[in-house]
Amino acid sequence: MSARRLTVGAGAWGAIALGLCAGGVLADGVAVPPSVYKGVPYEGSVEERSQEAILIFHTSKQPGGSREDLILKIRVEGEVDHFAWVVPFPDEPEVEKEDAKLFTELYDYVEARLARRYKAHGVKSAGGEGEAVPAAAEPEPVEVLSRQVVGSYDVAVVRESEAGALNDWLEAEGYRRLENADDVLDFYREKEYVFACIKVDEAQLNQQQPVDLHPLRLSFEPGGRDGVFFPIKMTGLQQKPFDVNLYVLYGKWVNDKLSKFGYEHRGFELKYRDWDTRQCEPNAGKKYSAPELDPFLADFAGRIPTVTSLMQKLHPGEQYYLTNIRARGLEPDDVRQWADDLWLFPYYTDRGFVPFDARPGGPASAAWPESVPAERPASTSGSGGGGGFAAIEGLPVWLLLAIGGAVGLVIGGVAAAVVAGYIARRREEEP
Repeated sequence: MSARRLTVGAGAWGAIALGLCAGGVLADGVAVPPSVYKGVPYEGSVEERSQEAILIFHTSKQPGGSREDLILKIRVEGEVDHFAWVVPFPDEPEVEKEDAKLFTELYDYVEARLARRYKAHGVKSAGGEGEAVPAAAEPEPVEVLSRQVVGSYDVAVVRESEAGALNDWLEAEGYRRLENADDVLDFYREKEYVFACIKVDEAQLNQQQPVDLHPLRLSFEPGGRDGVFFPIKMTGLQQKPFDVNLYVLYGKWVNDKLSKFGYEHRGFELKYRDWDTRQCEPNAGKKYSAPELDPFLADFAGRIPTVTSLMQKLHPGEQYYLTNIRARGLEPDDVRQWADDLWLFPYYTDRGFVPFDARPGGPASAAWPESVPAERPASTSGSGGGGGFAAIEGLPVWLLLAIGGAVGLVIGGVAAAVVAGYIARRREEEP
C-alpha cells in the first residue's frame, strides 16, 4: 500500500482497526456511528449482525513468511447513512474492491455439494444460510500511514502509539468514542497492530432492513507460518449477538476438533469441506483457478465463474481445499474475553503436535500460552474423504498399509502390529 496521501472526498471518516505489527495481518471489528447526525447528537447504534468472509491462505516454511487474502463482507443495522467499523490487523494490508458474487457462488457451490452428498446417502439436507511510513523518532499519538479510495470506501490506515489516542482521533473525525474499550484497544496496541479507517458513503442504513456493503479484499502477512487469522475480538465491544460465516481456502484441511487448536473449541461448526475421491491426487487440493480440469470440481465449474476469475487473478495454478465453517449467536461479552482473535490451523494428524504459530513467540501464542511443542515431525492431512485417503507425511493410507505389510513380513509380527497401530491412530474419517 502506498505511503503517500491521496486526496479524498469531503465527509465523515470512520475507522476499521487494522492490526498492523512490524509485519502484517487482518481482522473484522466493531461498527462506529457518527457523533452528530443531521445536525443533532446521534443516540442510536450501528451494529454488525453478521460477518462473512473468504480467507485464502498460503503457508510458509519460514517464520513470518505466510500470506493471507481476507475478503470481508459485513451486514449492519442502524439509522445512519454513513458509518465506519474498527478492525485490527497484524500488518498493514493492501486493499482492493471485490465482487459480492463471490459469496453467492461459494454458497451455491456448498449447497449443491451437500445436496448431492445427502441424495447419495439418502439423507435429507440440513440446508443453511502498501508499504507503511517508517515510524518517526517521536511518533504522533495517531499517525496516518496512508489514505486511498477503494470502490465505495475511503480508507485511511493509522497507527496508535499511546493509550486513548485512537478514541481522540475518532472523535476529531466526527465519530463517537469507543466507550469502555481500553482493554481491547490496549491489546492491539501492545501487539503493534494498526487501524484501517473506512469511510462509507453509499450505505443507507435502516433500523429494520440490514444492508449489504460491497466486499473489500485486504491482503497481508499474518506474521507466522501456518495460522490463518480472522479478526473478531473487537466485535465483542458491541451489544447484540452476531453470526459468522467463513469460507477458508487452504492447501490442507482445517483442524476442527482433532486437538485443542481446532475451531470447534471456539464455538464454530463445520458446514462443508472438500475431500479427495479416488480420481483425485491425494492431499493435493483442488484447482479453483481451472475447475474444469479438476476431477472433483469439473461438474461444478459453471457455478463458480467469479471465484475462478479471482483465483486466476491472484493465485493461478495454486490448489486448495475449501472449508466452510460458521458460528451463530456469538455473545459479544464472551468474544471480548477471548485471549486472542480467531486463528485456524491445518489438520495435523499427530494430535499432540503444536502448530508453529501457537508456540511461544508465535503470532497466535496468546490463546495457548502453555503450548510448548514436543520434539516430533509435523504431518498434515489434506483429506480423509470419499476415496479413503488420509495423509501421513504426504502419503495415502493405502500405500502406507502396503509398506507396513512388507515391513511386517521382513521384521515379524511385532513390527507389523506397531505400524498398523500407528496408521490406525492417524486415519481420519470423511466429514
